[in-house]
Amino acid sequence: MARHVAGVGDGRVRAELRIDGLKCGACLWLLEALPRLAAGVVSSRVDIGRSAIVLEWNPEATSLGRIADRIAGLGYPVRPLGALASREEWRRQDRRWLVDLGVSGAIAGNAMAIAFALYGAQLSWMDTPTRQFLQWASAGLAALAVAWPGRIYLRNAWAAIRSRTPHMDLPIGLALLAGLVGGSAMTLAGQPGVYFESVTMLVFLLLAGRFVQFRQQRRARHEIEVLCALVPQTAVRMLPEGNTEEVPSDALRIGDVIHVPAGESIPADGTLRSTEAWLDMQLLTGESRPVRVAAGGAVFAGVRTTAAPVTVTVTASGSATRAAGIARMVEEAAGRRPPVVEFANRIAGWFLVAVVAVTVVTGIAWWFIDPARMPGIVIAMLVVTCPCALGLATPLTMVASLGKAARAGILVRGGDVLERLARPGTLVLDKTGTVTEGAMRVMRVAGDRGSVARAAAVESRSVHPVARAIAELGASGPAACHAIEEVSERAGKGITARVDGRAMAIGNASLMRSKDVAVDAAMDAAAGAMERDGLGPVFVAEDGAVRAVVGVGDPMRADAPALVRSLAARGWRVHLCSGDVPSLVDRAGDALGIDHAHRAGGQDPEAKMRTIESIRSRPVVMVGDGVNDMPAMAAADVGIAVRQGARATLDRADVALTGGGLSQVVSLVDGAARTMRTVHVNFGISVAYNLVGAVLAATGVINPLIAAVMMPLSGLTVTAVALRMPRFRAPGPGSA
Repeated sequence: MARHVAGVGDGRVRAELRIDGLKCGACLWLLEALPRLAAGVVSSRVDIGRSAIVLEWNPEATSLGRIADRIAGLGYPVRPLGALASREEWRRQDRRWLVDLGVSGAIAGNAMAIAFALYGAQLSWMDTPTRQFLQWASAGLAALAVAWPGRIYLRNAWAAIRSRTPHMDLPIGLALLAGLVGGSAMTLAGQPGVYFESVTMLVFLLLAGRFVQFRQQRRARHEIEVLCALVPQTAVRMLPEGNTEEVPSDALRIGDVIHVPAGESIPADGTLRSTEAWLDMQLLTGESRPVRVAAGGAVFAGVRTTAAPVTVTVTASGSATRAAGIARMVEEAAGRRPPVVEFANRIAGWFLVAVVAVTVVTGIAWWFIDPARMPGIVIAMLVVTCPCALGLATPLTMVASLGKAARAGILVRGGDVLERLARPGTLVLDKTGTVTEGAMRVMRVAGDRGSVARAAAVESRSVHPVARAIAELGASGPAACHAIEEVSERAGKGITARVDGRAMAIGNASLMRSKDVAVDAAMDAAAGAMERDGLGPVFVAEDGAVRAVVGVGDPMRADAPALVRSLAARGWRVHLCSGDVPSLVDRAGDALGIDHAHRAGGQDPEAKMRTIESIRSRPVVMVGDGVNDMPAMAAADVGIAVRQGARATLDRADVALTGGGLSQVVSLVDGAARTMRTVHVNFGISVAYNLVGAVLAATGVINPLIAAVMMPLSGLTVTAVALRMPRFRAPGPGSA
């Protein structure tokens, strides 16, 4: 209540809630009829676009809990939407924009009506006192328009002059003052054609265009904010005596146990206490299919349970969760200025100086050609050549791209990273955990399957990675099916036990020798073949003889070869650099299709860093997953951390891939290239707009009114292009 409910006067309070299940206008009609359905509710307004409902009620007559129950009873579950202060600030900004727009529109309408009468008087008779009265009335309206809704342009223009940093509001402020002062001077001189209606309409049209841009920029920022919009604001905490209590998510502490119903989102990071769970990870990873998490596995805030309720032990809450960290990372990225943005700002500054200089020359020329037309042409020049589009296009494109990348599970630290990735260079891949899965799996089995099943039952008693891989072979049948006794694990060798009365030994050749176990020629040949293919052979012996050999290895990610082919087709050079033994690196390189000269095995962290520094084909991109990859990532132009990598690596990388496998690297480089193409397209559009507009204004083809329409159109055009063109392909069902 403290965070999400605010007083609105007259004893009423208000809250804005997220509402699920909205489908059409009938839902809106039903929910906005809530004051008739629930006692104490004063008003109910629904925003279908944001899936939000704004409620006002009398707290003495009802409570928020009862209202929420009533809405849920209609089939629409509700929950808190987000920080109240942030929403209130957006609401205040909207209100200011709408008030200024309304005032400027009313003034412009009256000024245009007066102008209509004055222009009509040129075709028929009007006495001089009436004409002067209408001109002064129009002057008063223009002064009001410039002083009230147009004050933003005068204030910004004065700030530009004081700081000696010209920006796009400088020519607009000069144009408004030129129209107001010039028109007043002509009115004093008793001359017609004072352009006051153009000044008022100019204020209105510029505000309208800027308001649309403001709303579209909010839409771009929403791509970032939506990352954490679905994290619940409340949690059900389980008490030691067996009861539960509902608490704010921020109030959770490490070690708390929370209950999450089926279909609900998890409110904090933690470890799973339940036997297993199927979770919808799309918010954090972009994966479209539910993911199975076993007991003790990590779960994260914002992830939704799909099949059954779960219990979770909290390890992080509030701002310490992974979802909050992602939001901070992308928010920080949105504020970073890449070189192309700085270049655009410098160009816009010089462009403004040139615009003012050319306008002065044009005004002097028209003073000698036709003094009556000079004010209108100067105003049109200053307005139509304002480089709003030039200054807006690049940063807005970057913000939109960062948001779209985040929605696709690609977290980029800044637009400068996208700029570096936009042209082909050299991409260096780590092996273990990057192009391979980073977990041991049974890749091949030779010999008696029954012996292997019994070996899997024995290995389930061990926590060694190789033992866990073999134990998975018997996951479909519980170990209780076998009588297991006298289990003894030998470090670095294997494990022995008695299973169903048989003496079993599962391990390497050293264990077999120590137990005097005979290895026949067939099993020895199978083990040799596994070693040649880069697998580790594990012998399974029963009653003094080897019955089977299991080949264990770290399998290649299914999408790794496709990644290398795709990048090569785009002009990238791909290298493989690993700390693993050179023979295994060579086998991985053969499977990936990487040239032998571009492979390096046995590389410690320092050697990896030196390898990165020695590459001359820029940019150099390092893709890794472990702490040992951090020096190489720091030396590279761009460091990319793959999903499930070490936390320190994810925190320090320029890009973090949170889902979808290695195919996201291709999505990243394609999206970066599209982003820069969009920047260049918008650059061309804005320059073309300004050049064409300058020629038309200087030659007297367009008047200030047409210039006022053309100028915001250029900004709206580049805004629409910025929001539409950059795309980052989200991972498909088969890409993981």
